[in-house]
Amino acid sequence: MRSLSLRVRSLLIACVALLVFIPVTVLTLSQAYTSSLEEAKYNELKLMTLSLISVFEMDDGAPVMPDMLFDEQLNLPNSGYLGVIQLTQATVWISASGLETHIESLPAAPDVGGELYVAEHALDGQHPTYFAYSYTAEFEDGDNYLPVTFFVFNNNADFENERRIYLRSVWQYLIGLGLGLIVLLVLGMNTLLKPVRALISEIEHTSNGQQQQLTANYPSEFTPLKQSINALLSAEAEQRQRYKNSLGDLAHSLKTPLAVALGTQGLPASAQEPLQQIDALIQRQLKRATAGTTSWDKGIAIAPVAQQISNALNKVYRDKALQIAVNGQQGQFFGDKTDLMEILGNLMDNACKAADRRIQVTINETPYQTELCIEDDGPGIPPEQVERLLTRGQRLDAYTEGQGIGMAVVADLLAAYEAKLAIGRSELGGAMFTITFPAPIRMLG
Repeated sequence: MRSLSLRVRSLLIACVALLVFIPVTVLTLSQAYTSSLEEAKYNELKLMTLSLISVFEMDDGAPVMPDMLFDEQLNLPNSGYLGVIQLTQATVWISASGLETHIESLPAAPDVGGELYVAEHALDGQHPTYFAYSYTAEFEDGDNYLPVTFFVFNNNADFENERRIYLRSVWQYLIGLGLGLIVLLVLGMNTLLKPVRALISEIEHTSNGQQQQLTANYPSEFTPLKQSINALLSAEAEQRQRYKNSLGDLAHSLKTPLAVALGTQGLPASAQEPLQQIDALIQRQLKRATAGTTSWDKGIAIAPVAQQISNALNKVYRDKALQIAVNGQQGQFFGDKTDLMEILGNLMDNACKAADRRIQVTINETPYQTELCIEDDGPGIPPEQVERLLTRGQRLDAYTEGQGIGMAVVADLLAAYEAKLAIGRSELGGAMFTITFPAPIRMLG
């Protein structure tokens, strides 16, 4: 499973944080706003109650209230406000605003000098739709003092509507703010990851052979990484150069005495064959030293090379009248053309030796790899031999006689290009060699 990029991870973390932060913030603001509104409503109803107390009078045991009150809300029907006066547990006055209001129950009257505030009260006994405030005061009536309770009610429909409007606005603003933060995060991540992309690009150019060292300027946090990579590149280049120089010096040192030995008159055949093998081994090591060390910007089309080798093999094996088919025109090899010819030449030559009549070369390219399949209709390779050939440390030259050096060179070349080899049974009846070359990093981008 492909791991998530830093950008995607950051966005996921930000989204999760916002999904938690926004609802919690809305809940907190809602509670604070509701508490503030209820406090304001409490003060409003308390002032209205005090205004009722200030105009209330007792005249010969009967309560007296003016026709018009200072608070207009208590004078207008259906204003949402309602005033009630209760004398000795009996309702003796209702404001003009409540003439059409059905009252079934009132809150319990507080003690004399006490107040009571209720955020929800049902005047009709069913629907809690009113804020209620009550205060009990004593008034002189002759020689007696009578307790009088003043009630003021306010329908909370406007309160709830105002609260809903506020919450809707809070949600809209916070969601907009969250989206803005995500946009800023994306822009910030792009800016933050710009040095990382530059570093990756430089590493790709280095792997492609377009430059030898990392040269761009990076933030201070990347400086140790840049120095370590450059040190690694320098050490690898120096080691490879020493390896090539050592092999070159060895080949040069052995070339002359080997040529003299091979040119000796009357050299026995038993000595000539080992000397030729030594010469082939030297050439093989020289080839291995240079294989895969250079990256190529442009791929080499495989099909023309395979067809060229096929034409040459048809001439070599003219007596067998072989049918060599090259299928698939799409497919590129990112490396040295000589290396490709070495790989194809050895494998196709082995297929021609083993085939009765047919050899088939199939090329298939995907964005991630290039697959090269070589099949024949010969006797094939026993399964137990295939398993031994594919075991790490075994030599590919062990599966048939007479092709050891060639197959060993193929194995070294495939290792140099990080390619994979699979050996199986072909539908033609013989062996099937499948080579998979990975696409270069720049192709996978």
